[in-house]
Amino acid sequence: MTAIATERRTRAPHKPGKPSKQPDAPAAEQAGWHRAVVLAVPGAGQLRLRIDGEGAHEVGARQAFSCVVAVQVGDVVAAFLDDQRQCWVMAVLERSGAQDVVLQSQGKLELSAPTISANAREVLHMAAPQVRLSCEQADAVGERLNLVGGTVKAIGAALSTLFDRVHHHSKQYMRSTDGLDRTQAGHMELQARQLLQIHGEHTLVEGEQLVKARGAQIHFG
Repeated sequence: MTAIATERRTRAPHKPGKPSKQPDAPAAEQAGWHRAVVLAVPGAGQLRLRIDGEGAHEVGARQAFSCVVAVQVGDVVAAFLDDQRQCWVMAVLERSGAQDVVLQSQGKLELSAPTISANAREVLHMAAPQVRLSCEQADAVGERLNLVGGTVKAIGAALSTLFDRVHHHSKQYMRSTDGLDRTQAGHMELQARQLLQIHGEHTLVEGEQLVKARGAQIHFG
């Protein structure tokens, strides 16, 4: 009896009409902003986070639509817990190492501005199954320009090139001109290892001072 009476005196009295106060939920479970660390990136926008603070624990999260930076394991992110207990990654706060950034989107990603500039101190790399460039004027300036492709096709109204020296090598070279085909040079030389053929409805060979034909056999007619 003495032990039971002592236990009753130590308990706090409960007043009618005032429910007892429940303990506050851990800070990590309350709706609002939280600081978290990315533990895993399973894919399809799903993430696994460790929310820091009192009662730190792991939660599943999704990347917010406006957060286009690809999240990596180890990133420190700003996470938002809504009223439906859904956790969203809103931004990447910190990343250790080289701090590489990749922009990703499940749909179309478009940049729109009066002027867009891309500056790379080392390499500017573009890769895609198809690349389309549509513009009124395009300028390419560089000390060395290399173009490598299985098939290269250029269509236009006019083509103008200006080089100090042009070197061309191909296994077969065929050219077709509907109108005038003219070559002007200070010195012109044609060499063929087997056969050199010049054919035309009218063929004129003219030399202001000398016309010379030399061979083991010369046939006219």
